[in-house]
Amino acid sequence: MRKDWDWLFTAQIISIGIISLLIIFSINRTLATAQFIYWMVGLAILFVVANLDYKIWTGMAKKIYAVTIISLIGLLLFVDPIRGAKQWFDLGLFRVQPSEVAKVAMVLLLSAYFKNRSSKNLNNVLISFLLILLPAGLIIVQPDIGNSITIFAIWLGITIASGLKFRHLFGLAAAACALIFIFYNLLAPYQKSRVLTFVNPNTDPLGTGYNIIQSKIAIGSGQLFGRGFAQGTQSQLNFLPEAESDFIFASITEQLGLAGATVLILTFIWLTLRIINFSKDKERMAQLTLIGIASFLIAQFTVNVGMNLALLPVTGITFPLVSYGGSSLLTTLFMLGLVLSIKRHSR
Repeated sequence: MRKDWDWLFTAQIISIGIISLLIIFSINRTLATAQFIYWMVGLAILFVVANLDYKIWTGMAKKIYAVTIISLIGLLLFVDPIRGAKQWFDLGLFRVQPSEVAKVAMVLLLSAYFKNRSSKNLNNVLISFLLILLPAGLIIVQPDIGNSITIFAIWLGITIASGLKFRHLFGLAAAACALIFIFYNLLAPYQKSRVLTFVNPNTDPLGTGYNIIQSKIAIGSGQLFGRGFAQGTQSQLNFLPEAESDFIFASITEQLGLAGATVLILTFIWLTLRIINFSKDKERMAQLTLIGIASFLIAQFTVNVGMNLALLPVTGITFPLVSYGGSSLLTTLFMLGLVLSIKRHSR
């Protein structure tokens, strides 16, 4: 086991986790304790998944997809809204977010679907899109725009890797523009306000523009080397909302500065590039699974950092391995365990 275990990959994951736990600890020690427990459980999951043959999970793709759909429907029918959204099953000691499990389901299902199919055939592309449309639609109406974006990103990454033709890609881009228009009209009023405020946050500085403005202040005040650990005024004095989750990147930049944020970003990008590199010389389903996982990481990283920098609208999407949240962390570590399993068992 020790000979074929990728210790560098493990060290990259733990390094990102240490930065995350330190920043969460500086903001809220109770949340940091909970997140530390999630990390211990998540690393155990990673270890178990990495030691099992990945084909066990890919063979369960349809079952995981079915359970995910049932769970998402159950949320809408039986769960009371929390802050206007139906996203979690409250199990007492912890909450489960089915939209996180949906990411695993889509990676496995789409990889299995395209194992013996090519996206050069437009029919295959359309069928695969229909497969993701149901869970994505159920996630959107929760409402949860952020995680639905990740679902589409996973589909796009795997579809392109399966041989999507350029003209089909152009057509999909046009269709995406039409879908964005449709989805915008389906958004709740507060979500529309977020999009409009993104264009000019100063139009509502104490309302929907508040988060973006405080995030920009936090990032700008960090300068090169930061204000120091647990010294940031925006995150420490609670001016920055969701400083431990949605806007944790702003908290990191405020405390550790551009230098600390750069170390985090480069480590995360390095981790993702290694996953893509692992896909070389692997059997097709393993390749597609790795590309799907990389697409998930790239999408969430881009959207989360983009909204922290006021380059993208606020969507409430997490920074994988960094933001506070049990469901998000456990899902991410499960998929990284899958990466290690493929690296060890695929030839």
